[in-house]
Amino acid sequence: MLIEPHLNLTELYLQPGGEWTPDGRCWNVTRMGDGFGYCLHESSAHELKTGDLVITGPNLQVTLRASQLGEVRIEFFRVVPQRLGGLITVLEWRQLEGVAAYASSRVFYYSANEAPARKFARLALLPERDSLAVRSALLQLWASCVGGVLHADNGATAQKKNLEAVFRRFISKISEQDLASTSMADMAAQLNCSERHLSRLFRAEFGMSLREKQIELNLLRACQLLSNPDAKVRSVAHDMGYPHVSFFNSSFKKRFGMTPKEWRERNLQGTLADEVKREEILPAQGGIGAPCGAGSLHGK
Repeated sequence: MLIEPHLNLTELYLQPGGEWTPDGRCWNVTRMGDGFGYCLHESSAHELKTGDLVITGPNLQVTLRASQLGEVRIEFFRVVPQRLGGLITVLEWRQLEGVAAYASSRVFYYSANEAPARKFARLALLPERDSLAVRSALLQLWASCVGGVLHADNGATAQKKNLEAVFRRFISKISEQDLASTSMADMAAQLNCSERHLSRLFRAEFGMSLREKQIELNLLRACQLLSNPDAKVRSVAHDMGYPHVSFFNSSFKKRFGMTPKEWRERNLQGTLADEVKREEILPAQGGIGAPCGAGSLHGK
């Protein structure tokens, strides 16, 4: 029977573009020691910078990929709860199993400046990595992170429900224009919660991230601007914050299935057709000759 390493601080190196898949049978606490890379999970790719921390639970398939720009050093340790004996209560076992099941659709990230990542960095610098003191500190690091997850995910608590209600009241009053220009940090400060928690609330409510929603709103606003035949596509792209017209065109086509120019041509054709139809109907309804608008229309 293969015995997984447990509370053993280990490091490995990935060549540019190389990949590593953590053991999916246990909890993995992984830090980007040096270099840059990505955590690939399902269809998403989360950028990892030096010092960032990733925590994954059992039954979760992720892959860490090094950037093509250089070698990456990864530091990690595994936690096998079955080896913790009497340290975990029956209730905590049930909660851990629930979190592990829920974690199949989520990975937990900590930036380099957050407390868990900073503590990991300090432990990695100690000379005696296999000592009892270091193993105990690693266990405490994992427990503090998982403890926070248990509190957040186990609680149909009054505090959690209250924050959800506050969030819904907030988005019911904010305009689309303000939502398109606000940041996650500003929203979290107004709601007095963490960005991570707010991000979960936002995705649960809208089915997408704040950034994805902002792109959606900006593209809808771009449609309004493009309905003006005098508006240039380049100017609309600039107003929407796109540094390059090509990027704006590709984003627009991905959302609407056509380029901004094609959308405007189709939209203007529909508008002209409606005007012609309206002019054909007006004489019969009003008993008047051809309206003045007909001459001006054909003169365009």
